[in-house]
Amino acid sequence: MGNEDKVKRDRNVEKSADAQDLVAVKSRFLPADIGDSGTKSEVYALDKEFAATAKNRSWLFWLLTFGFLAVIVGSTFVITRFVQGRHNRVELAILEFEEIKLKDILDATRNDEKNLELARRELETLRAKYRETLAELKERRANESEIAKARTDYSAKIAAQQKIVGDYEQKVNSRHREMNEGVAKVENMLSNHERLMKLRLDKQQAEYERKIADLILKYNPNFSDRELKKLVVQERLTTRIKEPVLAAIPPEFTREKIVTKEKFDRLRTEQAEMRHLLARLRQVPYINSVAPALTGIERRNAEATGQYEAILDTLLKTLRRKNALIGNYRLALKDLAEREREYGYIIDARNPQKMRIYLNPSLRVKAGLKANIFRKDDEYIADIEIFSDSDGACAKVLKIADGKTIASFDKIYLEDR
Repeated sequence: MGNEDKVKRDRNVEKSADAQDLVAVKSRFLPADIGDSGTKSEVYALDKEFAATAKNRSWLFWLLTFGFLAVIVGSTFVITRFVQGRHNRVELAILEFEEIKLKDILDATRNDEKNLELARRELETLRAKYRETLAELKERRANESEIAKARTDYSAKIAAQQKIVGDYEQKVNSRHREMNEGVAKVENMLSNHERLMKLRLDKQQAEYERKIADLILKYNPNFSDRELKKLVVQERLTTRIKEPVLAAIPPEFTREKIVTKEKFDRLRTEQAEMRHLLARLRQVPYINSVAPALTGIERRNAEATGQYEAILDTLLKTLRRKNALIGNYRLALKDLAEREREYGYIIDARNPQKMRIYLNPSLRVKAGLKANIFRKDDEYIADIEIFSDSDGACAKVLKIADGKTIASFDKIYLEDR
């Protein structure tokens, strides 16, 4: 035993000496901050690590993996069975919907309502005849026995008709309750059917949208109509489109309140936007019939705009000519009123609530002013109230003399003058 202790001590001494030699070698070739003589180096043994891993292997990982796969498979089966069951129930509900015969109930309800309306009319007719009969008997002073007999006869008929009306009312109410119950059942069935149809439509919609997108991206239409093909051939020869000159808004249009400047400017803006959109579309390299069709649209839009501009110019000339004529009439009325020293005249008396009148421009007349109408200085015609609209002075009749009518060029006299 003593020898063994000695051998161990000798070995420890040798190991210590070897370690000191290794540190000395490292200190000559490596910096001092890298080497650490006080730590023990570890040696990674690959065979030992594999052995340790084999001992630490757990079956929990495999149990969780297979359990998760089983849950996925089971859930898929349950969902599939659920959807199939719902599909079968919806088809059954559709068959039940056909069995409700809602249309027959509706037809019967309409028929009963029609009979009820006829019965009510018959009842009203009996009551009217009853009143007429009593009035006739009283007019010819019939005796009490005849009147009593008529009352008895009609009372019986009216009572019988009232019973018929009541029976039909009960029947209609019963039909309405039956209709409401049927509608409730139908709504429930339709709700189930809609859910099923939504699933199918969503799938079809996705498929159709994909096909439509492919077709739109891949193809441009070729017009097959004979007239359209003729137009396409014609537009292929169009090389230049003449844009019309757009005139500014005439001052008469705003002064006469035909159109506001904002609306006119908006029309001009829309025309410019249309040209801009068409110009942008024509930059796209369309093929087949699309490109010439766009050319035709742009050319026709320019031609239509030019024609509207010509119509606008003609209307403006007509308006100016008629305004000049109206100015002549106004000047004549002004000269007449000043020469005759009158306040004004009736121009058009066809509408008593809005007669067109002429007032001397030298007068300042407020709306609501009362006035009288005379034909001669001592021939009173009517009382009027003066107001104005967008076209000028108007008047409405307050009172008219017996046997008199208002006529054009009757004279107006203001009450406060």
